Amino acid sequence: MTKQKWMAGALAALLIIPIAASAGNGQASAANGAAQEPRIVEALGRGLAALKTEEGGVFLSWRLLGTEQADVTFDVYRKTGKQETKLNDAPLTQGTNFTDKEPDLSRTNTYYVKTYHKGKLKEVSDKAVVEADAPVRNYFSIPLKDITSNPADYFVQHGWPGDLDGDGEYEYVVTRIPVNSGNRFVEAYSLKKGFLWRIDMGPYSNTPIDVYNAPPAAVSEFGVPGLGGWRDNDNVTVFDLDSDGKAEVLLRTYEGVRFADGKAVPASDTLTQYISVVDGKRGTEKARTVIENDYAEDGPLSGQFGIAYLDGVRPSLIAALKNRNNDRIFQYVTLAYDYNNGELIQRWKHLGASGEVFHQIRVVDVDADGKDEVAFGAWTLDDDGEALYSFAGAVHGDRFHITDIDPDRPGLEQYAIQQAENGNVNQFPWFYADAATGEIIRTGKVPQDVSRGTAADIDPRYRGYEMWSTAGGIYNADGEEISAVKPSINFKIWWDGDALSELLDIRAVDKWDYANSQSVRLFEAEGVRVNSRNAPVLYGDLLGDWREEILFESSDFKELRLYATTIPSDVRLYTLPHNQAYRNTLAVKGYMQSTLVDYYLGDGMDTPPQPNVRRAGKR
Repeated sequence: MTKQKWMAGALAALLIIPIAASAGNGQASAANGAAQEPRIVEALGRGLAALKTEEGGVFLSWRLLGTEQADVTFDVYRKTGKQETKLNDAPLTQGTNFTDKEPDLSRTNTYYVKTYHKGKLKEVSDKAVVEADAPVRNYFSIPLKDITSNPADYFVQHGWPGDLDGDGEYEYVVTRIPVNSGNRFVEAYSLKKGFLWRIDMGPYSNTPIDVYNAPPAAVSEFGVPGLGGWRDNDNVTVFDLDSDGKAEVLLRTYEGVRFADGKAVPASDTLTQYISVVDGKRGTEKARTVIENDYAEDGPLSGQFGIAYLDGVRPSLIAALKNRNNDRIFQYVTLAYDYNNGELIQRWKHLGASGEVFHQIRVVDVDADGKDEVAFGAWTLDDDGEALYSFAGAVHGDRFHITDIDPDRPGLEQYAIQQAENGNVNQFPWFYADAATGEIIRTGKVPQDVSRGTAADIDPRYRGYEMWSTAGGIYNADGEEISAVKPSINFKIWWDGDALSELLDIRAVDKWDYANSQSVRLFEAEGVRVNSRNAPVLYGDLLGDWREEILFESSDFKELRLYATTIPSDVRLYTLPHNQAYRNTLAVKGYMQSTLVDYYLGDGMDTPPQPNVRRAGKR
């Protein structure tokens, strides 16, 4: 089935207003033509964020939800003492942000947003408070709880968002890794409440991971920058698997793992590995199941977790695991689980790989049947656990991107880089392909080992996304090399006020000046550290409007900092986590890659389809 057509008529880049759902407008359909049941998504709140600006104002930003009418309007209010003031003259119909230019910053100000539909009040948001003594900065601080007397003994590796307590806003689950030796930990933090709970991953979590299958079994590792081996693994994800409105934490566990209430996974004679379902609010274990390891004689399994809507409606857990035999050959086990009525039940298991595997999976509905597939880079697994296709001639690579790269071509496309190491016969340095069928559309010409590649819309002179890597220059969607000079090759991010992509690398966000072929610095975080591959702890659309935030750890290891843009924008898009392809990218970490939606988000875009979703829980 081909992808649904979007509403015709390109809109100006700074006036993109979603329309109400209707037949044929982005509504997924089953193969037999029946209407697709809505996907169950997080019951997110308005996500109102408020930050002081250097100009003496307060920048406010909030969500447009994918579950509400697209033509809702907003009014913004400020309360100072007992005085309440409506700040906008006319209802806000564009963008979902506002700058209060004349607040009395010597006093505490409280802000909230009212939502209307056809003149009728629908909702009053939770309040955002700006204290009188709040510093002028574009980040929110979350103090880290000490593990030892020296904060520098541990660093934060990865982060996952999830509404752990059902209040409609994200909390953050992070992994704490020892710099030298010690157990690893999983912790939860809130923007409002700070530290929530801690799980000790046990004595087997401190096994060095630069040696595959090293005894004792490295069963709960998350990766250490600079080391080889399984540094791309995570074995963690966060999502509301049972759709009750509160997210669970999914962990690969083993004997000695101790949960927040002090209860531990008991020892076993068979050195059993498990997947544990953890209560996101409390850090306690709710359920546990044994991992089926068909290659147990060669050691434990390790890998990456993700979330997929395999039936098109409800989320399932994906565990893409592997080990290595004595001949150093990788052995793959991919498992899918459903969590219902307090039980984690295996849905299917796929053994082996139908092609080369990259360092990270992507989960997206590539064939537009309403159900998610699991992409491994050089091959793709269908929603039923059977191989869908592999890309002819493709070998291992580090990065790949799946989105609507060419909006004038039906369906989604994949851009992937290739490596020529370990004796691989590399026919091409990168490939560009149809994500639904596996047909390769074009490739690079000169075989070489390519370590990085990115796809993003950075040049409005050309339709669709641009693609570039360490091989050659910048190519447009038609395959033309449009520039021999190129910007950073790490992560795409949506940061400023237009629909073009910006670029995130190390601590900075840059804009590509396509006219002069140079990067322009928009923002640089000071006093923060990055992980391997110059990656932050997490980035994505975590609060406020559709643009993305960046979660860094401070360079003194004492706090998490969630950085947000304060650039005004008239672009109006529903919150990106209500696009399920995008939300799936936030659930997978390991070898971190760019976040992407499943529609064309770029210059000259059409109105994106209203998502066919409904809210989880009772909120």
